[in-house]
Amino acid sequence: MLADVHRAFVARRRGSRLVVLSDFDGTLAEFDLDPTLPRIRSDAFAALVALSSLTHVTLGLVSGRRVADLARRVPLGSEVYMAGLHGLEIAVGERRWQHEAVGPAMGTARALERALAEVVARSVGARLESKGPSVAVHVRGVGRELRAAVLEAADRTAVPWLASGALKRLVGADVHEYLPAAAWTKGDAVRWIVHDVERLSGQPAWVAYFGDDLTDEDAFRAIDDGVSVVVGRRASAARYRLESTADVAAVLLDLAEASASEVHP
Repeated sequence: MLADVHRAFVARRRGSRLVVLSDFDGTLAEFDLDPTLPRIRSDAFAALVALSSLTHVTLGLVSGRRVADLARRVPLGSEVYMAGLHGLEIAVGERRWQHEAVGPAMGTARALERALAEVVARSVGARLESKGPSVAVHVRGVGRELRAAVLEAADRTAVPWLASGALKRLVGADVHEYLPAAAWTKGDAVRWIVHDVERLSGQPAWVAYFGDDLTDEDAFRAIDDGVSVVVGRRASAARYRLESTADVAAVLLDLAEASASEVHP
């Protein structure tokens, strides 16, 4: 809870650099049946703006969305890390990094998207989301008793692409996503960001990571020094738990206020 995260923050190693990382959907923004509609909570955005203004704090987003999409939805300074496509692409300032598997997957994902369109067309409430090198089938709008069947149909359709090794499947909350078959996760993106922050700042990183999705479990496990916070009630490897996006906004604001009061050389 908020008080537990605050106590961990206060007790963190002296001389460490605070690195605040968060997922977007279900963590900073409420879900919507249409994956194009979610917007960040105003109180969460205010907290992120406050954090991003502190020169001794590093801020980042780690999401399944593309970097360009994240940047539109959360317009913060260029010094904020943006890790998209489950960490397969990372941007900060003028620097851009992309996993080598992303480019070759563009055409493959488009071909699978055409095949999945038929599954979605005959499933009331299902939605298809194209991200370029990945494609996702969302079933949040499908009747609860039919969701598993729709996802199973999507998986059957995707078999040729998965069997070829061109794409892999990620299971999320009411969504299956098919993306470049790279041995790379949100956890690898967290390690990439932490290494970069420590290299540039010359300080050890203390990481606070917030996420709700199954894909955030890799990020939770990647944290060596800091706190991991899951949003919701599902089983998780996270150290702490919050009930809602409102709780996340409150904790982020608390971190911003506590960090602003710290004395730094």
